[in-house]
Amino acid sequence: NLSCDREHQSVAYERFTDTGPLALLPMTDERLSMVWTAEDHQVAELMGLSDQAFLDRLQDRFGYRLGRLERLGKRVAYPLRLRQAAEQVRPRIALIGNAAHAIHPVTGQGFNLGLRDVAGLADLLVEAAKHGRDPGDLELLDEYRQWRERDQNRVAAITDSLARLFANPFGPLRLMRNLGLVGLDLMPGLKHQVARQFMGLNGRLSKLGRGVSL
Repeated sequence: NLSCDREHQSVAYERFTDTGPLALLPMTDERLSMVWTAEDHQVAELMGLSDQAFLDRLQDRFGYRLGRLERLGKRVAYPLRLRQAAEQVRPRIALIGNAAHAIHPVTGQGFNLGLRDVAGLADLLVEAAKHGRDPGDLELLDEYRQWRERDQNRVAAITDSLARLFANPFGPLRLMRNLGLVGLDLMPGLKHQVARQFMGLNGRLSKLGRGVSL
């Protein structure tokens, strides 16, 4: 994580680069969490830079929309792999969040997906308790699996496709991609529907997802 010399105002920033997403996500105390996707051969170089050299490289890549980037925290590098558990439930066991799936870091969808897993499982467990059902019953947990897997598969497919699309250097494809983003920005109705998809507001919603207490 790092800081900048302008207030981030709780706004997240993401750039789609030729090596993948570059994101700065707001935290408390005016800190920002950073995700910088790079090619394997670039990672060792970036990790070997001094803090100031790393910030200079990041500044050049990200720009100055947040002013000067500073006060870099500890850096950690790990490989990005699309992963989904082949088996998410067993009697008295349910995998949720990153235990069930690991997706590309596009628009923070992994975190949002994990929250929807929690909300969906909570929905079913509370309803089971109201009717005296065993909360660890496999039939109940399999209902959770079927519900959540549809959302998980959809988000995994979208984020994987976006990651591949923005990493593709083919000129005509890049032109079409950029025109598509401009067109999306000029069409509020379509932009709203895309935002609803990313927020998980289409399809079956949990009570917590609708703002209803359990």
